[in-house]
Amino acid sequence: MFIKQLFAAVCGAMMLAAMPVQAIEITHDLGTITVPDAPKRIVVLEYSFVDTLAAVGVSPVGIADDNKRDSIIPAYTALIGDAWTSVGTRKSPSLEVIASLQPDLIIADTGRHEAVYGALSEIAPTIAFDSLTGSYEVAMKAAQTIANAVGKGPEMEARLAEHDKIMDGYKAEMGDVSDWSAQFLIDNGEGIYLHSPVSYNGSLLAWFGFKNNMPTPDGHTYEEAIVNTSLEQLSEINPQIIIRGKYADDALTDSWIGQPVYDAIAAVKSGNVFDITAHNWSRLRGVLASEASAADLVGIVKQLKR
Repeated sequence: MFIKQLFAAVCGAMMLAAMPVQAIEITHDLGTITVPDAPKRIVVLEYSFVDTLAAVGVSPVGIADDNKRDSIIPAYTALIGDAWTSVGTRKSPSLEVIASLQPDLIIADTGRHEAVYGALSEIAPTIAFDSLTGSYEVAMKAAQTIANAVGKGPEMEARLAEHDKIMDGYKAEMGDVSDWSAQFLIDNGEGIYLHSPVSYNGSLLAWFGFKNNMPTPDGHTYEEAIVNTSLEQLSEINPQIIIRGKYADDALTDSWIGQPVYDAIAAVKSGNVFDITAHNWSRLRGVLASEASAADLVGIVKQLKR
């Protein structure tokens, strides 16, 4: 009710006038809603949804870019331009700024935004998908549903068919990797976070055939997908390959070098700790992002097979 009262004068008549006659039903994580046919003013609240729109050449008017425009990487801006308005952080986007953009569709994250879903829906039709803790397979299914919602269903079908060929090509280039256990982790200088088998990156590595020595959680909560861990726990998992995303130059894992427990980890002992771009791997998630991660993996496997 608060949002309606606050923004009725701004949005009411103009939104009604702009609403297309035709509309379609979209089923998403939080229900089934009617959205305008081929909406033009779209606000996205996660990077993976930027990825999806970029994959079919649709430019959003608003992005939750964490107040960092350069977090939208050149691979995306080449396809969507740079004319979007920041709506704040992904965790706490600004409802006022979103409403001021007069969107006809909002794309939200199931977990992050469930508490404000009602408020978002008062501004514009809102669809939600599990970007934060969803798997690679979940991300690809969401990409198709989102494309359907923005009137680009056939284009996404074609893009996903191309994507499958690209990913199959990378898999063939890598060859059999099933003898290796691989672990993706984030190091922010103060803690390390392991991406479990149910996470986006964990499931992507599994898709290519890598083993994961972490136990597979029963659920898909954030704590089960992204696990804050210790040196001792990492040692127990003992991966043969560590793929590391560093958010700080002074990485916590670097400070462990020389400690017997760390140096005895299989990946460390064999020199198989590989650094990648943390932002691209950990936050983006999507059609374009997974292809870029796959290209990184090809380079890693080539080094392993030397």
